[in-house]
Amino acid sequence: MTQARVATAPPTRAASQQQAKALPAKRYRLADVSAFPTENGYRYEIIDGELIVTPAPARPHAALAVRLTLWLSQTLSKQHPDWCLITQPFSLETETETTTYHCEPDLGIFDQPLEAFISDEELLPVVVIEIVSPGNPENDYVRKVNAYAAIGIPEYWIVDSRHHTITFLALTTTGSQRHYAKIDTSQLLPENELVLDEIFVGL
Repeated sequence: MTQARVATAPPTRAASQQQAKALPAKRYRLADVSAFPTENGYRYEIIDGELIVTPAPARPHAALAVRLTLWLSQTLSKQHPDWCLITQPFSLETETETTTYHCEPDLGIFDQPLEAFISDEELLPVVVIEIVSPGNPENDYVRKVNAYAAIGIPEYWIVDSRHHTITFLALTTTGSQRHYAKIDTSQLLPENELVLDEIFVGL
């Protein structure tokens, strides 16, 4: 994903003092999502209560998304023709009393046909895929690892054009805690025949 910034409340100055006092950052909730702009091309996500605002992706990001889409479409047609691939940002959400997540992954794979995705807004993907922003890799390698684990996504793939790598993470549970463990390749698409040189050529 392209470089993101964390939106926080602006600082204020107490009337009785000459020094500035920073106000606590606003904690965003799902109720705030409907107020986010939709026409400016930015992506608005809430990760652990923080607002992450991401500008429109750069061309290398878009090109990589196209290559992944073509490869995944061919793979699914062979291994899981009844599954669907979603290539536009879509919402994944969860909220508790203490935290909120509202994420819009770059790509998602659902183990249901497209008609199920359209009709069931609660349907979760079995795989989410994020393309790393060179300017803010922590967003995909740290923040969204926690987010997608909390939401309950079985596999999370991190695609990084800086190192020509794809990191595969599988959801595991320890007690009541969900977290990801690194795996060598996808457990859901084990015969993926992924050729990284073809995916990252020119990037």
